[in-house]
Order: sequence, then C-alpha cells, then structure tokens
Amino acid sequence: MYHTNVRLRCVGLVVALLFIQVTLYTPEADAYGRYTTDQNTKLEKAEQLIIKYVEENNIPGLSAAIAVDNELVWSDGFGYANLQHMVPAGSKTIYRIASISKPIAAVIAMMLVEEGALDPDAAIQDYIPLYPEKRGVITMRRLLSHTSGIRHYRGDEFFSNRRYRSGLTPLATFADDTLLFMPGDQYSYSTFGYTLASAVIEASARTSFLELLEHRIVLPFELKTLAAEESEKIIPHLASFYIRQDGEIFNAPYVDNSNKWAGGGLVSTADDLVRFASELIRGNMIHHETLEQMFTPQITNDGNSVEYGLGWAVGIDEETGKRVVWHTGGAMGGSGVLFLYPDDGFIFASLANTSGVQHLDLARNIARSFLAR
Repeated sequence: MYHTNVRLRCVGLVVALLFIQVTLYTPEADAYGRYTTDQNTKLEKAEQLIIKYVEENNIPGLSAAIAVDNELVWSDGFGYANLQHMVPAGSKTIYRIASISKPIAAVIAMMLVEEGALDPDAAIQDYIPLYPEKRGVITMRRLLSHTSGIRHYRGDEFFSNRRYRSGLTPLATFADDTLLFMPGDQYSYSTFGYTLASAVIEASARTSFLELLEHRIVLPFELKTLAAEESEKIIPHLASFYIRQDGEIFNAPYVDNSNKWAGGGLVSTADDLVRFASELIRGNMIHHETLEQMFTPQITNDGNSVEYGLGWAVGIDEETGKRVVWHTGGAMGGSGVLFLYPDDGFIFASLANTSGVQHLDLARNIARSFLAR
C-alpha cells in the first residue's frame, strides 16, 4: 500500500498564474502503521523538499514516488498537469520520461543476452548486415555504455517531428557519419547509439522493440502506464508539455519521438518507474549476475573506468558511501530522474512536464534523508 492524493493546497509559483495547487498525501491507516514515526517524518520532509523545489524552479507540474525496502510507499503530484484547464498533477499523471527510456531498453537487451539471442560483444553487423562498416567494432556493450563513438544530436534533430514507422529507418540520420572515436576508446553520451541498439534488439529478437517492451516489461510486471508516446494514440492522464523562457511558461513545440523509442521516446508515471526499478533490483526481470554487469562501470580500451554501466549512470554517494545508480531524462516538455540505492532498496523517481529541470540534486537530498541513521 502507499499514500495517495486526497486534497490540494496552494504553493507559490512564478508563472502567468498567481498560484498553483499541490496535492498532499494523507497516510492510509494500514499503510501508516507499517512505518515508524521516523519513517513518516522522512516522508513529510521529502514532500516539503519537493514543494520548495517546484516553487523555486518555476515548474508547472511534477509527480514523484518513493520505494523503501523495494516497496512503493508514497507518491504524489504537485502543481498542474495542464495549466490551461487547471488539471492538477497527481500520482496518475503520465509524463515523457525522456532518457530514462535507456535503462529500460538496456534491460530488454540483457534479457535477450541471457536467452542467448544476443551476444553483447559481437559486431552489430552480425545482426544488421547492411549497417556501414566503421573503424573498430561497434558492439551492443559499447552502444549501451555510450562508448561506441556514435554521435549525439546535431542541429535541429532534437526537434524532429517526423513519424518513423520502423526501427531501421531512423538509422539513416547518422549511419554514414564518421565515428567520434574508435569504439571503446572513450565515453560520449549518444541517444542515437540507443536508436541503433534498438534496431539490433529487434533483429536479434525478430520482433519490434515496442512489442518487446509490451510483452517483456509492461504486461508481466503490470506497468500499465509505461508505453511509447505514439502521437496518434490517446493516452489518458498524459500531461501537457511546457518550456520555460525568461521566467515565463509556454507550450512546448510539437515533436515526434519515434526516431528514439529506446533512447528517449517512452512515457510513464513516476509510480511505474519505481515499480520497474523495484522488480529489477529484486531479480524478477534479469538474474542478479546480469544486473551486476549493468551496474558495473565500463572500461575503455586503455583501461580507464567510466561512470556508466550498461544503461545506468553508476557511482558512490560521497556523503553516505553507498553505491548509487541512476538515469536522468530531458525531453521537449519533459524531464525526470530515476534514482536507486540498489543495496538498500531505496528508489526515488520524479517527473516534470517541462524541459530543463534538473532533478538529480533533489533525488540525492531526499535519498540521503531517508538513509541517514
């Protein structure tokens, strides 16, 4: 059980509106009894940190969720999912999760690795023979760890509004470009690397990435809001998308994310992101040994470690000394973070309906307050 939205109250927000309402939680009787007074104090502190963050960063709407001991214990929404119609954000609000799509895609890839359908260290031409040969060998491992040399966005590619109907078609955007470096030489973040990874996934599984998402992740684990943002489909509870310019809020321009389902094209609630991470940590999606590979910093050709595993940023929290893994996301009209202390079963997710919001410090502060003794 977890806390749910039951009422609204005002909190200042510098937008065209003079105030916004935010939802607060009231503990359900049976859920409340599961936690100590200290635990509930931490939940209240987390809520206050989020309220302050929404105010100070001029965020139209934000939803967040927390798991303790791998159990979802709290979720709530703050501000508005839609400013024009004054629709409050809540735990059911769906947002663009942007690059948080990447660890989800990486898990699907590792499922195929476990089954023997995909070799993470084979050349991608073993699966996509027509992909142009490059200097060095591009592998799935290098794609998932951003060490492939595939470039990131250029020009107005981030604003693409073209609808792609297959996983192979978007490869034309970058397939003929020179690599930034020899595969494995260094780390360079690349959403297009995940576009290529999804094409390899499709070829190895002989089915579409979106079908794999549905049948490997969504249905087995009842993550009902996790989906591709297909522009022609009606998605109930989907937030409107905004950008911030010179202290004002504007509607975000239209984009179509079908060129990067695996790298940044999915939507979800914060609740379902926390549930996804919880099932992953428990070993219900892939084996613990496989998960450890994903959470292990990758090594470049010259033996240097990068602060990224397979689909996840990885590191040690300097304040707590604990291992932490995470992924942030930034899309047109969307931003968020999925933040885990995997050895402690603590998970935090927050999603906002505007671009350019940095969630990582908020996640760290809330996590540290929960893990403090």
